[in-house]
Amino acid sequence: MKPSSHLTDTSGYMLSKLGQATIEQFAQRLRPLGIRPKHCGLLAAIRHMPMTSQLALGQALNVVPSAIVTMIDDLEALGAIKRVADEADRRRYAIELTEKGAAMLQQATAIAQQVDESILAPLGKSERDTLRQLLKKLSTGLSQA
Repeated sequence: MKPSSHLTDTSGYMLSKLGQATIEQFAQRLRPLGIRPKHCGLLAAIRHMPMTSQLALGQALNVVPSAIVTMIDDLEALGAIKRVADEADRRRYAIELTEKGAAMLQQATAIAQQVDESILAPLGKSERDTLRQLLKKLSTGLSQA
């Protein structure tokens, strides 16, 4: 079968459109929490890597240092995280999730699941499972490139 010559039939284009729609829905539903989609990955990383430096979090998320500082400032202003001075190196701060931050992450996860259900509504269960497996495979490939 010959691939289509239409831009709109390419996987990249379709994934881009789907990603844009997903981010817009997610951002809209996150608005009452005072956070944006980019903050959710950081909250999750802090949960999985407690008391980690800003630098290590930025590296784990593949985010440049200036952007990670801004994101951390945003979350600190909301009371979702706090910076804790490292006793061994006073120049270094570890980032800790607060109770409020843990609650925000839990709410954001529920919202993400709702958006997932909405976006994937046209698919049956086996199609959803297959899509998730394929997306994981593609995501893993990107991180190894």
